Amino acid sequence: MDKMTNNEMLKIASEAISKIENNEFNIYFFVLDTKGNPSSQVEYFYRTALALKNMGYNVAMLHNEENFVGVSDWLGKDYDSIKHYNIEKENVPIKSSDFLFIPEILANVMMQTIKLPCKRVVVVQNYNHLTEFMPVSQNMETLAIRDAIVTTEAQAEKIERYFPGLRTHIVHPAISDKFEKSNKPQQMIVNIISKNQSFVHQIVKPFYWMYDLYKWVSFRDLRGVTQDLFSESLKESAITIWIDDDTNFGCTLLDALKSGTIVLAKIPDHPSEWMLDENGDLTDSIIWFDDFDNVPHMLASLVRSWTNDSIPNEIYDKQEKFNEMFTEKQQIKEIKQVYVDEIINKRLEEFKEVKKDIENNVFKQNNE
Repeated sequence: MDKMTNNEMLKIASEAISKIENNEFNIYFFVLDTKGNPSSQVEYFYRTALALKNMGYNVAMLHNEENFVGVSDWLGKDYDSIKHYNIEKENVPIKSSDFLFIPEILANVMMQTIKLPCKRVVVVQNYNHLTEFMPVSQNMETLAIRDAIVTTEAQAEKIERYFPGLRTHIVHPAISDKFEKSNKPQQMIVNIISKNQSFVHQIVKPFYWMYDLYKWVSFRDLRGVTQDLFSESLKESAITIWIDDDTNFGCTLLDALKSGTIVLAKIPDHPSEWMLDENGDLTDSIIWFDDFDNVPHMLASLVRSWTNDSIPNEIYDKQEKFNEMFTEKQQIKEIKQVYVDEIINKRLEEFKEVKKDIENNVFKQNNE
């Protein structure tokens, strides 16, 4: 019986080695459907998937939505080339040589897939989702997950502290090349980037109430617009207000900085490393606030300075340092290092070690 078990394990290991070495395995990403609404978290998964597909790997997205909308309407038609499977309707055979990447928000999927033979990896973009959705009775060890991909050093340190033994790998988000300064003059339009519409009202109404002479200033809510419209809106507008308290990275804040608009931002609960200077203080490339009551006055001062052409050039100059940060080219380099070198090739070596151990064990048993 032991010998048969060894033979079965040897067959599985040998087949997995062959499939990985010959690029006959599959890489799956479990994704949520935003119903056509832009999401930097979902974009992060699709960018990774497309990068791996362009490297020659077999990539597919898994979901369980009846009417899946996808991302091509707001992210681009290039993403139509990625295969999608509805696991509720389609049989997706998953083998030992395959890889499944699961977002941290889907703790239920982590539990439901625990018996799958593939390599399972959690992708953590927002640590708060783990504490919100993962049951207290579960942890990475009980879920048989050994690797996590994160977006910042701070997240890696926090996750390693709570899940000892979990290997963390960092792949930073990329800011699209679409976000760049315009050669055309900017307009006095104030963009507002916020997931919560009530925050929009907390800014716009008090500003108009207090500063009647600035009723000519236009506000634009950028929730739910396509990436193309989002980038064009940032380029043409003089000021952008950013609010995202629970962000763990701040992609849309970087979008604004790279677009050359003056940024007035609410201090998030946990500022990302890039938001801090070498002294650990909040970067002065951004005008920060922590109380909505201060925004009307701060905004009025910016409008007045912009109208009088007295915005200090150093504000724009300090934004320049972000132009070469978190580029698409850098992200592709990190994807190759993490997904290919540290996860896929590591899995291959593990199978080779298993095969070697089984062969040595069988040889030993046959000579006893």
